[in-house]
Amino acid sequence: MILSYQLITPPTVEPVTLELAKSHCRVDFTADDPLIQVYITAARQYAEKYTNRAFFNQTWVLALDHFPLPRFQTSLNAEQRHDWPYFGAAWDYFSIRLPKPRCVSVQSVTYLDLNAQLQTLDPSTYFVDTTSEPARLVPSENLFWPYTQQYLPGSVKITYLAGSYGDGVTVNTCPQTIVMAILLLVSHWYENREDSTALNLKNIPMGVSALLDTEVFNALTYDAV
Repeated sequence: MILSYQLITPPTVEPVTLELAKSHCRVDFTADDPLIQVYITAARQYAEKYTNRAFFNQTWVLALDHFPLPRFQTSLNAEQRHDWPYFGAAWDYFSIRLPKPRCVSVQSVTYLDLNAQLQTLDPSTYFVDTTSEPARLVPSENLFWPYTQQYLPGSVKITYLAGSYGDGVTVNTCPQTIVMAILLLVSHWYENREDSTALNLKNIPMGVSALLDTEVFNALTYDAV
């Protein structure tokens, strides 16, 4: 199953303020403020893509071809088969893992039913584990995912709020390693803004990767089912 997710609403604040970026670049005039602000946003986007995270609260949609189908690596004894939904190893195959941690909340789960009609799941029919990375979405106890329109890509959509380090206003736990990486990118692009050769555009300041590596999320996989 192809992993497809899309940003719907970007964050309203950046990990680095304009004032901090200007101080780092040693800029004491306002004429370049709009340009530096563009560099801040671009640097944050680069860092988020590098780490596979959403830094501050933003809305994403994950699209799936269908709800997860259970698979079993081993057979259960006959006397145990009636209890199979309660086995954690088997039940985990029903889980939907949400990209761009950390998940704050799930806003909606929609799908196309067997008649190709759009349906919205009642929140009481599923449980969201927001403490783990990635967050996992599973059916509530004694329930299962509904059947969807067959062979229709993107028939299941999960809309959720993601933000590893808070909303950036009331809660801001963004690591200083990320802040430093963004500052390095901003100053590099600002100082080399007139140098547009292909080689220089690809160059990333020394230390940026090392700073971001400490926060990389790479535990998300989807099997082709």
